[in-house]
Amino acid sequence: MLLSLVLLGFCNIVNAQRPETSISYVNLDEIILSPIKNVTYYNAVHDPYAAKGVINLETAAASYDISSSDLYGKYESYLFIFKNHLGKIMAIYDNEGELVKSVEKFENIQLSEKVRLSLLSEYPGWRLNSTVFKVKYANNKDVERVYHLQIVKDDKKLNLKVNCDGDVLSSRN
Repeated sequence: MLLSLVLLGFCNIVNAQRPETSISYVNLDEIILSPIKNVTYYNAVHDPYAAKGVINLETAAASYDISSSDLYGKYESYLFIFKNHLGKIMAIYDNEGELVKSVEKFENIQLSEKVRLSLLSEYPGWRLNSTVFKVKYANNKDVERVYHLQIVKDDKKLNLKVNCDGDVLSSRN
């Protein structure tokens, strides 16, 4: 009888360690994969710390295939405008479908952590009033990414131009 109890106890331990019981399943929303056709543009403008809406719109511009447009093959270059609730990208593609130039503007977006921490240390007690994030891209040139911020404290307003590293490039009242 004692031997039966030991064997029964051993079976329960073995049963508790089945791999099926340690796996949990998660249902995900539908995922749509699209190849990035303009990798040069995407690598140049992509900032993993940027606001999600900025990343989504830049990915859409990088993934867009102009050959699917009815206008494709009729012109030397093409201007497409991509918009979402945060801003827009005006992108120019050449006749081969490569994104060669873009101007991006996003308003009232969440700042990256570097920029937030920099502002908190340099301007304690000030609060953020408005943000504009601008990106300028031209093929084979440096990308310009700048935040135009307005901060307020009491009845004072200060306009700042800040890069993505949190360095204040200029300030004015």
